[in-house]
Formats: sequence, C-alpha cells, structure tokens
Amino acid sequence: MRNIILSFFLIITFAAGCQNVDIKKQIQESYKKSINFFSTDLVNYFPAELPDSSEFSTNVIKEYNLAKFCFGTSKTMLWKHYQDKKYFILKSHYDSLANVVYLPSDTTLLLVFSYCDKLEVEGKIHENQEPPERQKLARHNVTTAMGLPVPLFEIDEYKGNTMYGLTDDFKLYVLDAQPGKYIKDKYLQECEYLPEKWKHGYSKGVALSDEKKVVVYWVVVW
Repeated sequence: MRNIILSFFLIITFAAGCQNVDIKKQIQESYKKSINFFSTDLVNYFPAELPDSSEFSTNVIKEYNLAKFCFGTSKTMLWKHYQDKKYFILKSHYDSLANVVYLPSDTTLLLVFSYCDKLEVEGKIHENQEPPERQKLARHNVTTAMGLPVPLFEIDEYKGNTMYGLTDDFKLYVLDAQPGKYIKDKYLQECEYLPEKWKHGYSKGVALSDEKKVVVYWVVVW
C-alpha cells in the first residue's frame, strides 16, 4: 500500500513539474513572438531569451482591433532586478549607447501612450472618455513637449509620480527614436495628440534605477 501511495505521489509531482515546464515554455514562446514582431534593429538590445525572475508585458501578440477615433501603440517591455555587479555593467554599457538621458524632473518629454478620448457607439459620438490626467498629458504633447518620445510606463510594481509614470529613482536612457513608419500600415492609427513630426515613429531604450538595481527595457512603435 505504501508503495502505491509513494508511486501516486511521484506521478503527481512529475505531472506538476511537467505542467510548470509547459507554462515556462509558453511564456518563453510568447516573449520571443513579441520580440520577433519588430525588426531586429529595434530590439537587438533586449535579452534573446526571457531571463529568470523577470517580467514582461506586450500587446503585439494579440489581435488588433483598431477602433475609430482611438490611437494605439505596439510595444513590448521587460523588467528585471539584477545583482549589483551585473547591474552596473549594464548601466555602463547603456551610458555609452544612450542618445539622451532623461531625469525624473524633466518635463520636456514627448509621451506616447494609447489614447481613446472619443468613442462611436451605434452611430453616436461620446467624448471626454479619458481621465483628466491623460487629457493633460495629451495637451502637454502638442503644446509643451520638446524632447524625444518615450512611452508612458504603466508598471504597477514601479508606478510613481514622474511624468513618465515610474518612481523617481528611474532615469530614462533613450537609445534611439525616429519618426516614420516602422510596422505595417494595418497596425497604425493617426493621433491628434502627437506633433506632426511624430505622427508615426519608434522609441527604444532602457529605464534604470540605481536604487532598485532594476532595468526596464522598452520598445514602442506607433
């Protein structure tokens, strides 16, 4: 009887282990799919494999539904905490590559984020659908912003009061940002809250926190 119970326990343990392996494999495949959506030169600084103890978010592996009057972006982000030595090696590397470094206090940033302030439902237009905070950022983009475009970060774990949405220990290292079309037209929408030069384009870079030893990799195309 004891052998039967032991065998059953081993089978359950093995099955659970296989399930965990399958889940990890699915997550890894989703990450690779999200990276492969973009041209190689836009994501060549991202880890080739999803690192252990990291998280990522993406919207490019979902079906697109481009709603009238709404604006969306194609983006992938990965964030990971590193040990001190590895973190500062990475920081030194990105210091040398960065086009521009933005501090938490910088208010010249051009922020790129999904925006849907107007909706059409059954032929009727509904306006002022976005909260005041996002409407304010949209106005900032067309009246005040002079910097390069960066994403509005919406990572709950590191949510803060900086203009770009992270805690104030993060600096933004913009590796590159260019206007133009860099994905297929079927994924693109016009946006009223972006300056004419930046109606379409891309931004890529990393956000670094010396305090937390965290690197947030980003790429966003619109």
